[in-house]
Amino acid sequence: MIRLFISLYIAVVLGLFTINWGSEWLWRQLTPDKHNTLQSTLMLAKAIPALIDGKKTKRTEFQQQTGLTLTFLSMADIAWLTEQKQQLQLGDTVVTYNNQGQAMIYLKSPHDSLLYQLGPLPASSNENLKLKYLLLSVSYLLLAAFLALWARPIWRDLLQLKTMAEKISDGNLIIDTQVNKHSPTAIVVQTFHDMASRISRLLSEQKQLVNAVSHELRTPLSRLRFSLAIMENVQPQQVEEITTDLQEMENLVDEMLSYARIETLEQENSKSDVNISELLINLVEKHQRSTNKRLTLSLSDEQLSCCCNGFLIERASQNLISNAIRYANNDIVIKTEVSNKQLFISVADDGCGIAEADKDNVFDAFTRLDESRNKSQDKQQGGFGLGLAIVKRIMEWHKGYCFVENSTLGGAKFTLVIDIK
Repeated sequence: MIRLFISLYIAVVLGLFTINWGSEWLWRQLTPDKHNTLQSTLMLAKAIPALIDGKKTKRTEFQQQTGLTLTFLSMADIAWLTEQKQQLQLGDTVVTYNNQGQAMIYLKSPHDSLLYQLGPLPASSNENLKLKYLLLSVSYLLLAAFLALWARPIWRDLLQLKTMAEKISDGNLIIDTQVNKHSPTAIVVQTFHDMASRISRLLSEQKQLVNAVSHELRTPLSRLRFSLAIMENVQPQQVEEITTDLQEMENLVDEMLSYARIETLEQENSKSDVNISELLINLVEKHQRSTNKRLTLSLSDEQLSCCCNGFLIERASQNLISNAIRYANNDIVIKTEVSNKQLFISVADDGCGIAEADKDNVFDAFTRLDESRNKSQDKQQGGFGLGLAIVKRIMEWHKGYCFVENSTLGGAKFTLVIDIK
């Protein structure tokens, strides 16, 4: 912060000094007549005591010959500053300006308290005023140039921060930005770079851990299945329960892998035009064959398409439909709508619904809202709390979102929202 303040202060001081000096020099170069006229008038003013000597007749003659107004005053007629009064007492001229910008030259008579006022002198012409305003505008532009030069490295740093943030948002965690150590905000860019590198390392370690744990789990699960197949004198009910537990463990491994792999997909290269209508029709037909509950599909367009990752959207829709089948009593309605260049895919059921207090965390990983539906008590409604978390992550990957609300059927209604490009 101190470095930033000092660099800005130095830039402003240098800018103002250069502008003031440069504009004054330009003004003198571009308006030499005005300065020469004032200098010659000052020389003429110093000769007034000798030429006039306080006589009104000579004053009239002086005015006629020079075209300048000469007035006799007393020192007490004007409230002088101390410095001005000292100048007049020493015989020097004093120049002041009236409200119209006209110069007034004063000189004291050496013999008495008589004061000579020469002027007002002719004001600057319109051309000079235009030139003055032009120089003023140029001065402000020069100051803007100085500030632009000072802000250029900071602007580049901000663009680097924006680029790094966009890469991280798109899932690209390879940060290769060069930090300009001479920039006032270099420490901010370096800190962000270090943070991004650490995030990349942590996510990589998390991915390796999930893959390693999943691999280690699959091996003993396979051995257990094989051992179960060759066991003798085992009750069929025990075999069924053990097989079910093994299947649940394998499903958990698959869910964890799916949850972890979403972030590794590249955004642009993994998208294509997907026929959403065809995708939902196939999903509904597949689930209808495995349940007695009624699934109704309402499409806003028979050829509705969207630029997205078809596999992920199918997975998100499938999770919502499976969740609805698990908790619905009889009816499930899947519906699509298009509004404001956004695609809405909703799945509603007539089940028990979700309490208002639980709607904020229903999409959190490993969240199971109803303890009475624990898989150890009800195999049909069991789950791991990853289905809706996967749905949320898929929507975030697509830069969309999902939400839950009360359904008109009496249960819950989950909705996916994706931008149509």
